[in-house]
Amino acid sequence: MTRIGLRGAPCGEVDTSGVAHLDAQREPVRWWVAASDKWHDPRQSPSLRQRAIDGTPVVETKLAVPGGDIVHRAFAVADQGGALVYEFENRSPSAVVVAVPASDMATTASAAGTAPIGVESQGIDVPQHVRAFPLTHSSSITFAWSLRRPRWRILRPQATAPMVAATLAGHAAVVRGWVQACEKASRVSIAPHELTASRCAMLLATAHDLDALLHDDAALGVLAIAERVRMGDPPEPWSASVADAVQRIARRPQASVWSWRALSAAAGFFMQADESDAANDTVAAWQRSLDEQRAGNAGSPSTSRSADGLAGAVMHAANREDLLVRPVSPSETQLFSDGLVNSRGANLEAHSVHAGPRHRVSLAVRWHGENAALLWEVEGPPGLRLTAPAVDASFSTLAAQGEALLKVATR
Repeated sequence: MTRIGLRGAPCGEVDTSGVAHLDAQREPVRWWVAASDKWHDPRQSPSLRQRAIDGTPVVETKLAVPGGDIVHRAFAVADQGGALVYEFENRSPSAVVVAVPASDMATTASAAGTAPIGVESQGIDVPQHVRAFPLTHSSSITFAWSLRRPRWRILRPQATAPMVAATLAGHAAVVRGWVQACEKASRVSIAPHELTASRCAMLLATAHDLDALLHDDAALGVLAIAERVRMGDPPEPWSASVADAVQRIARRPQASVWSWRALSAAAGFFMQADESDAANDTVAAWQRSLDEQRAGNAGSPSTSRSADGLAGAVMHAANREDLLVRPVSPSETQLFSDGLVNSRGANLEAHSVHAGPRHRVSLAVRWHGENAALLWEVEGPPGLRLTAPAVDASFSTLAAQGEALLKVATR
């Protein structure tokens, strides 16, 4: 199941057959396709292929029909008070018929081209309220259902007016919006869709989800909230919760391998919230905890065990940045904490990665034979030292930008 919705407001899930399940009071929004051979129910089809486009909560499901595919996309938009949107695209050589529930539905199709279908059609069990719509070769059609939740109606008081499907955002615009929001935090060229998926999971999380994570694991909760703020959320509503979590982390930093990164992220959070005293106190707590980390009382984040759900998404996003840029003190950041041997020959880029409360680092690696050319740029006040002990112990610089040839150490 893939969660869909808006920032902080999930509206449901899309199952492996492309069917959206909204709240418990509504039936799943099923769909069917009639091709030249038969009626196809995606829940019974062995030929489905599915993906979350670019890691976003826009779910694309391909159903094989004679000669090609019918492409179905499911996602949510905030337009017109909030809507579940289904897009269908015919990539087969022949016309087909698409059937969907007609209750509370708006569509780009002409009313003259629709028709009700029977309760049972060629072995497919279809409810009474379903209507069929023709879909010609290389054409598309959009359907939308209003989301009946007050949270989705705040921006449009007159949300009871008829929905106009033709004016709703299409899947490409929705994907682009999610990706742009995620890249406000940072942009990494290694497996970017996986990072986007993790960040989208954080963006979809409700306030209750985040409170629960803070309760269960203060370090991961802080990392999730700090990441949300990096992606554009206002920090003020979370200041008290983050301050409480920082106190718990500072008392027992060894409780999580993510404690030290969480304290660094929390200090950056308070700086964005313009709370300088809280930021300074958090930096001090971070410095006090560093001795325990260096003494080996905690494991490396890169070796932390995996988790599912929101916690897993937070760990994946944090680990992706930590392997590239790891703040080890307010004045030093280590690059490539896991080395570069496993990525030999693969060029990479990263932009605006968290390098401490006051710093961001952008970098690029270009391979030259056995060694790697590093280009870097530091955003923030001068004085941050960059090192890369797992790659080249001789590399150390205070320069805000530059390039160097790293002699990649083998293990």
